[in-house]
Amino acid sequence: MPSPKFLRSIRDSETVTCPRCKVRQYPRNGASGTCVRCHTPLGLEYVRLEIDTLHDPCSEDVKKHLARSIGDLLRALRKRRGVCQSQLAVRAAGCIARSNLSRAECGRTLLPLNKLLTISKALGLTAIILRFEVATPRRTHQSTDRG
Repeated sequence: MPSPKFLRSIRDSETVTCPRCKVRQYPRNGASGTCVRCHTPLGLEYVRLEIDTLHDPCSEDVKKHLARSIGDLLRALRKRRGVCQSQLAVRAAGCIARSNLSRAECGRTLLPLNKLLTISKALGLTAIILRFEVATPRRTHQSTDRG
């Protein structure tokens, strides 16, 4: 299973304000992740977890795949922060035991959303972005009034 890919930006129209010089700028994906004026690290990254391959979310195979994907992501985020499992369990305000965190990272169990959100906050994540794509384009209402 491929490791999660960390990105500097998720869309071209996103702007970020530099914490040092307060310049608003576009953190492009290929950029170095530093401010265009003062070269201070912007300290902003995104990770993408693809879910479009989940055709039948109730099947056991899909649940196992999702548990492995989320487990790999949790482990990668925890290691990037330089935190061990027991430290993360303490930071998560006791919502999860270290042994359960280990099982989640190994993909043996799929954690409920409330625990994932608490762990995410303990890891220092500031937002979880859900992207929805419209299946059919919306029709615009054209007025027939020629008055």
